[in-house]
Amino acid sequence: MHARTVHPGFFRRVLRHAWIDLALLARGEEAPPLSRREAQLWGLVLSSRHVPHRLRRLPAERGDGWAVMVQEWYADRAVEEIELYFEENRPEPTEADVPDLRPVGGLEPTLFGLALFVLFYWAYSRTYPNLGLYPDLWVRLGSADAGAILSGQWWRLCTALTLHADGPHVAGNAVIGGVFIWLAARRLGSGAAWLLTMVSGVLGNLFNSLVLGVHHDAIGFSTATFGAAGVLAGITPFGVGGGLHGLGNGSWLRRFLRFTRTALIPFGAGLGLLAMLGAGNGEGNTDLGAHLFGFASGLGLGALTGLAATRRGLPDKGADSRLYAAALLMPVAAWVWAWLA
Repeated sequence: MHARTVHPGFFRRVLRHAWIDLALLARGEEAPPLSRREAQLWGLVLSSRHVPHRLRRLPAERGDGWAVMVQEWYADRAVEEIELYFEENRPEPTEADVPDLRPVGGLEPTLFGLALFVLFYWAYSRTYPNLGLYPDLWVRLGSADAGAILSGQWWRLCTALTLHADGPHVAGNAVIGGVFIWLAARRLGSGAAWLLTMVSGVLGNLFNSLVLGVHHDAIGFSTATFGAAGVLAGITPFGVGGGLHGLGNGSWLRRFLRFTRTALIPFGAGLGLLAMLGAGNGEGNTDLGAHLFGFASGLGLGALTGLAATRRGLPDKGADSRLYAAALLMPVAAWVWAWLA
C-alpha cells in the first residue's frame, strides 16, 4: 500500500484539529470503506502504538461502512503503522499438503482376478480323458508338497495357491481374500496389492515348508488371503493412500513409538482374524502354519512398501498395470514350468 498523504501546514495542524479518514490515506480515495471488523483491527493496531483515533459509522450514501478517523497531526504515523502491521503479518505462500482420500485402485481388477481363480478351479476340477487330464493330476503336480519343494520343484509355491479342495473352499477364499485385496488396492493400487498378495502367498508356503518339514502338503489360496491381510496391516501406519506421512518428524525414538502406536490396531485386527479363521474347524484340514506365515510375510512386505511409498510415492497408472499383469502371470508361469519340468 502507498500513502497519499496531504501535508497541511504546522499552524493548521496545531490550531485546527481536523479529523480525516485513515482509509483514504492508506488505500486511496477509490477504495471501499472498511468493514466493522477491519475498523476494529485498525483501531487495535493504532491503540497499541498510542496513536489517537476514532471509529465512526459512515452514512449509507458513503457505503454504509466504517471509518478510522485520525488527526492530521498523526496522519503520516498512522499510515506507517498500518502499513507495517500488514507487512509483518503478510501470510507466507505455502503449499498445502492435503491428503487425497480417493481410492487408488478400483474394484473391477480385484473381481477380475478372483474370477480367473474361480474359473481355473471350474476347469481343472473336471476330467478330460481324451487329454489325459484329471483333477488329482493337477493336485499331484501343483500342491505345496514340502518334500518336492525342498527338492527343487519351486513352482509348487505358487501353483498351490490356485488349487482348492471343493467349491466352498474356493468360494470362501474368493470372498474373504477379495475383501482384503480390494482394501489394499484402494490404498496401493490394484497392481501392487495383487503382486504383494501373490508374493506373500509364495513366501508363506516357503516358510511353512521349511518349518513343517518334508511330510507336509497343502493347497489353497488362503495363504495369500492372510498375506493380503498382512499387507493391509503393514501399510496402515504409513497412511498410504490417505496422505503419505511416513514416520513423521522428531527423533527416531518418537518416530518408532508413533509407528508402533499406529500399527497396534491393524496388527491386532490381523491377529484376531488369524485366530478366528486361521485355525479352521478343528478337524485338521486347515493349515494354520501357512496362514501364520502368509500373514507374517504380508506384514513385512506391507511395511517395506509403506516406507518406500512415503519416500518415492505410489506407482503411476502405467506401472500399476504392469504390476497387475505380473501378478496374474505368476501362476500361469508357474504352471507352465510345472508341465514342462
